[in-house]
Amino acid sequence: MKVRRYLFCLVVTLYLMSCHTIALPKNVPLDHIVLITGEKIYGKVDYFKEGFALSEFYGRIRLTDVNGRKRSFKRKKVLSFNVNGYDYKSYSLNEETKLFKNGRFLDTEYHISQDGVQHFLKVISKGTLSHYELEWIDHDNNDLESIGLIKKTEDNFFIPAENIRSQIAKKAVSAYLSDCPEAQKKIAEKDFKYVFQVVDFYNKNCN
Repeated sequence: MKVRRYLFCLVVTLYLMSCHTIALPKNVPLDHIVLITGEKIYGKVDYFKEGFALSEFYGRIRLTDVNGRKRSFKRKKVLSFNVNGYDYKSYSLNEETKLFKNGRFLDTEYHISQDGVQHFLKVISKGTLSHYELEWIDHDNNDLESIGLIKKTEDNFFIPAENIRSQIAKKAVSAYLSDCPEAQKKIAEKDFKYVFQVVDFYNKNCN
């Protein structure tokens, strides 16, 4: 009798293991990956490893699908992915830094180029003026950091829109938005503190 009960419990355990799924709260959308083929795969996405001694971006984008199967994809094969409700879109970028431009000692732009370095930019908002974040690892404190970028629809480059205090880089943003004197005036008068405020104003008033 004990042997039969043991075998029954073993069969049930193996069955439950084979049917393992991701446990998620109700009404919480799944992460997903979109491949360059157009295929969209749902599950739990991981792209960054936070470690006590060393944090790093994974060399391959990882996904645990809804059946608990673990998969990984070469970054070049991924068009975009979504984590915690935010889209991360793949761009191939060349960093161009110019001296003594716009009243700044160094002025950087990130140009979209086929021979550039692949980055997954976090999409904060999309519009005539779009807002993104470029993430990197600060190896001094082992943290994931980011800087806000902005880009007009017609341009093939992004400009950094934040300073080291995560506030608006006033001279660079004002120069970039020269087509909108109203936004420039508000920047000069310190009506805006954060990038999203400038982006919202531009998209509502400067199109």
